[in-house]
Amino acid sequence: MKFPSLILLVLAAAAVAQDKPKPATPKPPAPTVTTRQDAPAPAAVDAPIKMVADFFKLLEKGQIEEAYAGLTMGSKIIEKPDDLRVLKQKTKEAIDAFGTISGNELVETKPVGARLLRRTYLSLGSEFPLRWRFYFYNANNRWRLIDMRVDDRLTGMFDEVPESRGDETHLPSGGPQ
Repeated sequence: MKFPSLILLVLAAAAVAQDKPKPATPKPPAPTVTTRQDAPAPAAVDAPIKMVADFFKLLEKGQIEEAYAGLTMGSKIIEKPDDLRVLKQKTKEAIDAFGTISGNELVETKPVGARLLRRTYLSLGSEFPLRWRFYFYNANNRWRLIDMRVDDRLTGMFDEVPESRGDETHLPSGGPQ
């Protein structure tokens, strides 16, 4: 029978292989951390979160002027007083139509590179939610609001295929469009 001698040969080869010293494996190099001087500090990334949280807290109290003053501080948006006035008026109309804001939820964060960021929130009105989109830009290690949009078009948040207005059956929201 050839099988027992074949098994012994395989076992002997395995034993010889185990007796040979294994080559030393080099240790992997320690990870290096490279930081760019112009990259935003990790804590600074939380600035847009705080700005929006403060904004919604003031809106919940009905303090629309103060909410926008804090949100637009240091932003070029304040250089367009007519646009800002219209935005404040539309916000007041939306709150009147959809109910007092009682909270908010972050529903999407979309960064584009390291310095451009869009955050989408829902404000929780007593009657109806609103979608808020805040666009932030980080220049000189400081986040600033560069644009914002608010609407009641919630179907777009569900990745639904846009339908023509004439084919839709929906309840009218009664708020500003």
